[in-house]
Amino acid sequence: MGTVKNLSIIISKSNSFETSIPLVVVGAGACGLTAALSAREKGVEVVVIEKDKTPHGTTSMSQGTVCAAGTNAQRSVGIEDSPEKFYSDVMKKVNGRTDKDLVRLVTSQAGPMIDWISDKYNIPFSVDTSWKGLGHSVQRLHAPPQKSGEDLLGRLLKATEDAGVTLITGANVKSLYANDSGKVKGVLIERPNGNIEKIGLDSIVLATCGFANNEEMIKEFIPEMEDARVFTWENSNGDGIKWGMELGGIVSDMTSFQGYGALAYPHQLLFNYNYIIDGGFMVNTSGDRFSDEVADVSGQGLKVMEQEDKIAYIIYDEELHKRYFHLNESKKAIEVGAVYKANSISDFSVKFKLPLSRLEKTLYDVSEFKKGIRQDPWGRSFEHSHILKPPYYGIRVTGAIYHTQGGLEVNSSAQVKDNQGGVLPNVFAGGGVARGMSGPTCSGYMPAAGLCMAMTLGRIAGANAAKII
Repeated sequence: MGTVKNLSIIISKSNSFETSIPLVVVGAGACGLTAALSAREKGVEVVVIEKDKTPHGTTSMSQGTVCAAGTNAQRSVGIEDSPEKFYSDVMKKVNGRTDKDLVRLVTSQAGPMIDWISDKYNIPFSVDTSWKGLGHSVQRLHAPPQKSGEDLLGRLLKATEDAGVTLITGANVKSLYANDSGKVKGVLIERPNGNIEKIGLDSIVLATCGFANNEEMIKEFIPEMEDARVFTWENSNGDGIKWGMELGGIVSDMTSFQGYGALAYPHQLLFNYNYIIDGGFMVNTSGDRFSDEVADVSGQGLKVMEQEDKIAYIIYDEELHKRYFHLNESKKAIEVGAVYKANSISDFSVKFKLPLSRLEKTLYDVSEFKKGIRQDPWGRSFEHSHILKPPYYGIRVTGAIYHTQGGLEVNSSAQVKDNQGGVLPNVFAGGGVARGMSGPTCSGYMPAAGLCMAMTLGRIAGANAAKII
């Protein structure tokens, strides 16, 4: 008879299982599915267990972009990039406060991962040149054809199906069976009808995302975002991280997260940041700007949360509207009435109940910054952005936490490190379960780093989990 540890890790010297699978992957997002493809290439039988009846997760909510360096896609459009440049950009963004070996691993392997999954699994990536800077010194954001996470997830699901990976959906992993040394022997899953199944395994990959939707963990590790809106998948509750910790794994950077300052309020829709990058700006309820809006896209979420009523307004114009209205995020925001068109700044002021005199002054100031007459006191460079002209467009937004960046420490094989200086015998992790490369704060996050970490570590985890079987 086993003993239950915190009701999720069952420690037992011997177990009997109804069925056994060489490799179990928990979580059918970008990380888990990439891990399954990688392991399947080694000839290993793989089962992916997903809690939702239909896989969605944070992957489906993302823009589907992956940062990677030195890819065929970059070379095809004349972009010169390298893992060394990528590494340097990350280290600069986080001020050196991260696991250098992990960053070196991911930045060197992200490019080969993109080429591999594009060429072998017919998941075409192209460089999304609409993204500029934001920590990347080179255009290295790669997007699937529809530039959406739903598109990426759908293609990964098709690839795993074609590769012979078994996907079990509507199955909630309630417990892991392990021995005293931390080696996982099996999982206990619960079906929606209450039926319980026990599956034995030789190796396991934890890919259940982070803990953004776990109120207790947010309160403990990221209290400054305790009142923020959560824009993440409902099952991002930290299960994989908690299992790893209970097995003896160590965690780092649990205070780190990707924030976002452009969540349409109260519609709870992600609004595309290109409107701001290309010349739009934000004001608070007083009609004043309060930051360099493009210096720290992730940290902007926290800055918005510091404003009165935790609210801000994005202002842009017809030219920018025409440039980006075709994007999925734009279409959704327009459909629900979140985007307002104003014939004048006075009209804008009335609609959002903002003081006209302050709003007019802010618009005048931004125009002068764009002309180069004065420097923006917030430090933003408005170079190459046009002066906004009516009609204006606006949207009310709030700050949000998108996903967490802290998690289990892993080695170069994506195997979970333990608290004794070694590794957990057969436990691998990636995506939101593993420590990211964003450092200890929200300001270290770079666009597309989440999926970069997920898919790169997923490939590494799957290959190495297969090796020990």
